[in-house]
Amino acid sequence: MTRIFDDSALAIVAHVLAHGPLSRADTARDLDLSPATLTRLVRPLISSGTISEVRSGKSTTGMGRPTKLLEVASNNRSFIGINLTSSTIHCVRTDTHARIISSKTIPIQNQSATECQKQLKNLIDEYTRSTNHPPIEGVGISLGGKIDKSRVIESRFLGWRNVNLKTFFTETTDENIPEIELVNDVTGLTMLEQWFGLGRHCEDFVVATIGAGVGHGMVHNLRAVRSPQGGLGMTAHLPLAGAHGVCQYGHVGCANGALTVPAVLSRAQAGRAITEDDNSPTSAEELMRLADSGDKSCRRAIAEFAESLAVYVQTVTSAALVMDVVLDGEGVCLLESRWAANFDKHLNSYARPDDPRITVHRRSGSFERWAQGAAVAAIVKWLIRATRSAKW
Repeated sequence: MTRIFDDSALAIVAHVLAHGPLSRADTARDLDLSPATLTRLVRPLISSGTISEVRSGKSTTGMGRPTKLLEVASNNRSFIGINLTSSTIHCVRTDTHARIISSKTIPIQNQSATECQKQLKNLIDEYTRSTNHPPIEGVGISLGGKIDKSRVIESRFLGWRNVNLKTFFTETTDENIPEIELVNDVTGLTMLEQWFGLGRHCEDFVVATIGAGVGHGMVHNLRAVRSPQGGLGMTAHLPLAGAHGVCQYGHVGCANGALTVPAVLSRAQAGRAITEDDNSPTSAEELMRLADSGDKSCRRAIAEFAESLAVYVQTVTSAALVMDVVLDGEGVCLLESRWAANFDKHLNSYARPDDPRITVHRRSGSFERWAQGAAVAAIVKWLIRATRSAKW
């Protein structure tokens, strides 16, 4: 089985976290380690509390005596995941397996970097002071934009440039604040799938997100492919055959102009504006309601979206050499409309007759998932820190 990490100790913790509880025999076999090597590496991880031995069970082969299983305990520590949109803060508290314990959504009071960071600090302080849940080991923050470690190089959604979150939190918080990990939002969502989603049984796939923007992440051999653009996807302005929408840079028929929710809504609004003056639809949900009630402009906008999305999925999966794609983001809900039925028809329209079919894994598109992705970034950071600090 492919490892997420080359380092054997990290590989063990990562494998047990993603697939546990596991017997020692199964873990050694999966990671191609000898029993003696596994015992040597696991001992300090158990002593440090990173890995626990739990209930007796049988190995997946069903052979041998009942044995204790290895797991990364889920209930003795928690993590905070925060996703920032242009107007809202979405926050979740998760366990070590990224399962949501609680969630909160609050409006951004002031979009300026300084004021928004103050609001984030107060939110994190509120969670840190809570005694109703396990202690917080880490905080992940995600947003749409170009990220370099702890610095937001640029985010068009928030209007930020060269904002260093680490410097702000270091200067304004006490020593008890958990370590903060900053990631691009699509990077975080890709990590969620890599560790706790599709990556549990598929080693190669693409994550494509459709919403206020278009983004994508790739996982090959269980490892996320790093974007050279600080987490930004490289396909937002990919030209799509048959598409007609115009993006913010004047490109005709690119992914942003054809697939983003604002672009799809604007095409429906343009058609309706000939006879209506209500500026509808203003949301994906209203677009679908109007289509169902007989509005032909809305029906056409949804049908064009579905066909262009099928072309985008074919192009991205083919270039990435994968056959599985996760579709997420608030725009994915449009595929639930009966006027988007042509998506499946067009999904393999450019494939050769004998090519394997693309498998699409649709997700909910909820903003909680984006926040979960941020939490996973914090979980992975903790995992690496805890493993390296174990006494060998």
